Amino acid sequence: MSNMSQVTDALQADSELPDADPASSPGHRATEERILDAALRLIGRRGVKRLGMQEISEAAGVSRGTLYRYFPSKDHVLAAAAAHDEQRFTDGLDKVLAPLLGPNERIGAFLDYAFDYIQTHPARSLFESEPEFVMSYLLDHLPKLRTSLVTQLGAELGALPAVARGDLSRDELADVIVRLFASSWIIPDSDDRTLVQSISTILLSAPH
Repeated sequence: MSNMSQVTDALQADSELPDADPASSPGHRATEERILDAALRLIGRRGVKRLGMQEISEAAGVSRGTLYRYFPSKDHVLAAAAAHDEQRFTDGLDKVLAPLLGPNERIGAFLDYAFDYIQTHPARSLFESEPEFVMSYLLDHLPKLRTSLVTQLGAELGALPAVARGDLSRDELADVIVRLFASSWIIPDSDDRTLVQSISTILLSAPH
């Protein structure tokens, strides 16, 4: 089991976190999000190993006591930050796809959004300094991305030429797309926009 999975399981198993009763209040959620956003920014600048609770509290603009009331340890912060990051991706994708109806439009918007998200992600720069963290993160979250892709764009994937011709199943195509995401994390392209355009051409072009 990966380190991030162990941390996430520990967080989910902890049923006695402070502030459990008011956790659904707007004020509580706003403070929690501020802490997690600050943690994500710091991860990109400092890395995970050197990240400290004092730094997180200062970056979030909360006292250290408040931080510990929300998150008893750095491991709890990291697990919650990963879940928060996943939710940010999903919410943003929902917003981008909502006004679009055509299959090609929706697939193209998904690719643009996903690769922009990867390009600006704070953890992307950590592969050389903390590869174990990045690999653990990818192992935990890429399967969820695949599930989200099939759930939200299943019909559109089925309409793409490669699937319509029977060259690939819908699930196999989703696997290919997710593997491309993983490779862009590990081996950043010198021109991400060209990479997105190339992938869009391959996925959306009809056979000659």
